[in-house]
Amino acid sequence: MRFTKKIFLIILLTIGKQGFPQTPPPHHTKGSHSMILTFGGLTKGSEIAIMSHLEDSLYFTDQEINEMFHIESFHLALKCNGNVLKYLENKSGNKLTPEMKDAVRELLPGCALTFDGIKAVCSDHNVSGWGKEMDPGMLKLTLK
Repeated sequence: MRFTKKIFLIILLTIGKQGFPQTPPPHHTKGSHSMILTFGGLTKGSEIAIMSHLEDSLYFTDQEINEMFHIESFHLALKCNGNVLKYLENKSGNKLTPEMKDAVRELLPGCALTFDGIKAVCSDHNVSGWGKEMDPGMLKLTLK
């Protein structure tokens, strides 16, 4: 029993030495960063004047997350009065496709854009503690 306690104390003293990292760097810790999605600087629940945002892109509010992950693809559901009018997909990026832009131009105030099926891929293959792919959830914006 004493042998085990000695080993435990040695380990504790080694970990406590200056220069030995006790916690991973902040960019490796999932809980220390915001995974909040934004489209044109607007976050979930925001109202959007879509005509001034057609060239914007889908990304994260946290700059370090944007450096580690990029949006590879997403779906866009266009809804009015709770009914899905169109469900479109961008298979190669974080911007609205020409088809999406055309469909959005036809929407009336009060209709909603819901970004879902979002696939974010890790750009740095050396980052430990993160998956190479993730689904950051969805983002819903209502038209003004």
